[in-house]
Amino acid sequence: MYLLRRLARTGLSCLLAVSVTLSCFYAGNEVYISVQARRANRQEAELERIYRQVEDNGSWEEGREMDPRLASLYTINPDLVGWLELGGEKAFSAPVVQRDNDYYLNHDFYGREDRHGAVFLDYRNKISPRGDSLIIYGHNMNDGAWFHYLVNYQNPEFVAADPIITFDTLREKGEYVVFGVFVAATLPQHGDDFAYHNCTSFETIEEKQAYLDRIAKRNLLNIGVEVNVRDELLTLSTCLYDFSGERLVVAARRLRKEETAESFRGLTVTRALAPEMPAIWNQLYG
Repeated sequence: MYLLRRLARTGLSCLLAVSVTLSCFYAGNEVYISVQARRANRQEAELERIYRQVEDNGSWEEGREMDPRLASLYTINPDLVGWLELGGEKAFSAPVVQRDNDYYLNHDFYGREDRHGAVFLDYRNKISPRGDSLIIYGHNMNDGAWFHYLVNYQNPEFVAADPIITFDTLREKGEYVVFGVFVAATLPQHGDDFAYHNCTSFETIEEKQAYLDRIAKRNLLNIGVEVNVRDELLTLSTCLYDFSGERLVVAARRLRKEETAESFRGLTVTRALAPEMPAIWNQLYG
């Protein structure tokens, strides 16, 4: 029912804000927005060209040397922490930067003011060594820029076909498989007690298990990927606009030593019948 309602609505542009309250905002006239949209799309293609101009021949020493594909981008912007790919090379890819949780809301990879912002890692995360619960944010906009691609993960057929997410940091490769997709509310007045965006680390095993249990209850899909407290997690977060402060969240875990991307070919994914939703969602659409 959730997905049917979602698909019945037209998409609305929204911006992700994640400082403390993760509030959305929207501004600008149509002409200005159109110009920035074209620039953002050109920038995506340009950054990917720079990244792919160096072939990954496996000769670099992982863990010690910088990935040569990222070296040129790092020279342009030393805030670079990695490269994210969803659905393979021809789907979505982007550099991931890290500073605070404000700057890249309205600045692009080159440091220019732009409402499209950039894809960025939560400032509390560490990549060397890589933390066990990384959170990456990006805007969801109708012009197709940046994390608009995440809306596809609400579709079980899409997840079944493309469950693998790649996040390579400067010195380490990483593949993850999607195990959860859920909706959260982030404004205090909506009373949602699932503060997923604050789960960048866990003090105890019990705390991490409680986090995973909550995702299982919220999961919009039955994906069938097992996850436990020993797994390293990757969370992708963007904005939706059914209500103020709404977020779409995609949760993945890192592939284990014995696993490959091929291990998850042919996944059976279905819609969950009654996922837990934020109280505000139930008030509006329940």
